[in-house]
Amino acid sequence: MLFKNASYLDENCNLVNGDIVIEDGVIKLGCENDLVDNDKIIDCYDYIIIPGLFNAHFHGYSLLAKGLAKEMKIESWCDDTVQGKIQTKFFKNLDQLSPEEYEWVCLKANTEMVKKGITFVSENEPAYWPELVAGAIKKIGLRGILDTHTNIEDYYQKIVGNVSFGTHLLEEEDITEETLEDCVRKKNEFDTIYMTHCMENDWRKDIIYKNFRRSSIELYKEKGLLDEKTVLYHGVHMNEKDIEIVAEANASVVHCPNSNLWSGAGMAPISGMLEKGINVCLGTDFASVDIWETMKTSYYLLKLGSPFNRFQAVDIFKMATVNGAKAYQQKGLGAIKEGYKADLVFIKKDSLIPQVNSEEFSTRVHNLLFETKEEQIRHVMIDGKWVMFDRELLTMDEKELDKNFINVLEKVYNSII
Repeated sequence: MLFKNASYLDENCNLVNGDIVIEDGVIKLGCENDLVDNDKIIDCYDYIIIPGLFNAHFHGYSLLAKGLAKEMKIESWCDDTVQGKIQTKFFKNLDQLSPEEYEWVCLKANTEMVKKGITFVSENEPAYWPELVAGAIKKIGLRGILDTHTNIEDYYQKIVGNVSFGTHLLEEEDITEETLEDCVRKKNEFDTIYMTHCMENDWRKDIIYKNFRRSSIELYKEKGLLDEKTVLYHGVHMNEKDIEIVAEANASVVHCPNSNLWSGAGMAPISGMLEKGINVCLGTDFASVDIWETMKTSYYLLKLGSPFNRFQAVDIFKMATVNGAKAYQQKGLGAIKEGYKADLVFIKKDSLIPQVNSEEFSTRVHNLLFETKEEQIRHVMIDGKWVMFDRELLTMDEKELDKNFINVLEKVYNSII
């Protein structure tokens, strides 16, 4: 397949022009393209092509929970207030869903991600059925990784489609000497990705300092649990020492700015992390798959925490693409580059948006970040195969999906309201 007259983000997330050939699901740049059959040539003059986006932290069930956590910090969830009792009923009803019903929830979430241009998801909620959740990701055509929590023994090195399985470290409220030693045992036995919410909010920070007089990151370092296969969600309350430790260990941090703000967790010191060379990627976290909103919020917050012109739109695109690939050890993903896999998103150009481009100054990548609307995301290709074309999902009957999702939604909420 040949994409002619393409404007695309190169490996440095700069917008360049050229042809892209896809052969056996792999990208080829600057090669002879006269051997491509005419029926496999697509003129992409009207499109901007970007690498598939990474949602590096997400809770799959959470699209069912929109609004349930408003104005309530995490530590107060399911308390004795009216809101807390509603949350308790919600989670009870969630636990009573059948495997088939839970699968519809996962399918809906994954479908919505494709429509945003997400091609890889890190799923933190496999519920009781990690293989079912992985199968739902596979059915839609996405790539991903699942946190199996305590079940890594059953899923180590298993692959479902383009979905792999990792495991969990510990949130601060679960850290004891015994649980830390169990993590060390797992780390020595299973060479995989280790993930956890880390220094997310003041509640968790206070717990760990009260119990150990140091941060969870310091404890992880002492136990040899931090390396390039460690992925830490949030990191809002990481201090300078924590940042130095994470940087030295080559671990990654998932920035979730929108959920950090609405949950009251705070503003993560992302500029300091980036300055120290930490690999920072992006996640939508809870009740949202809007990676573009996450990207824009990340840009705005970097303007507050660093010199005003230090970070630009290209840095945000790196966080949403190549940095996500690095965090989850996804070689050959995250960039439009020779020999990389063809995970591509096609965005229809908006002729009403002015484009300035010269050697000294350009608005193209900046405007791509801030002016892209969901309806402009027309096609999504994963592994060289179309998953969405002209906004139509090719892997799932969306009418059937929406009907079943609504049935699940009604079942969960009928006994609550």
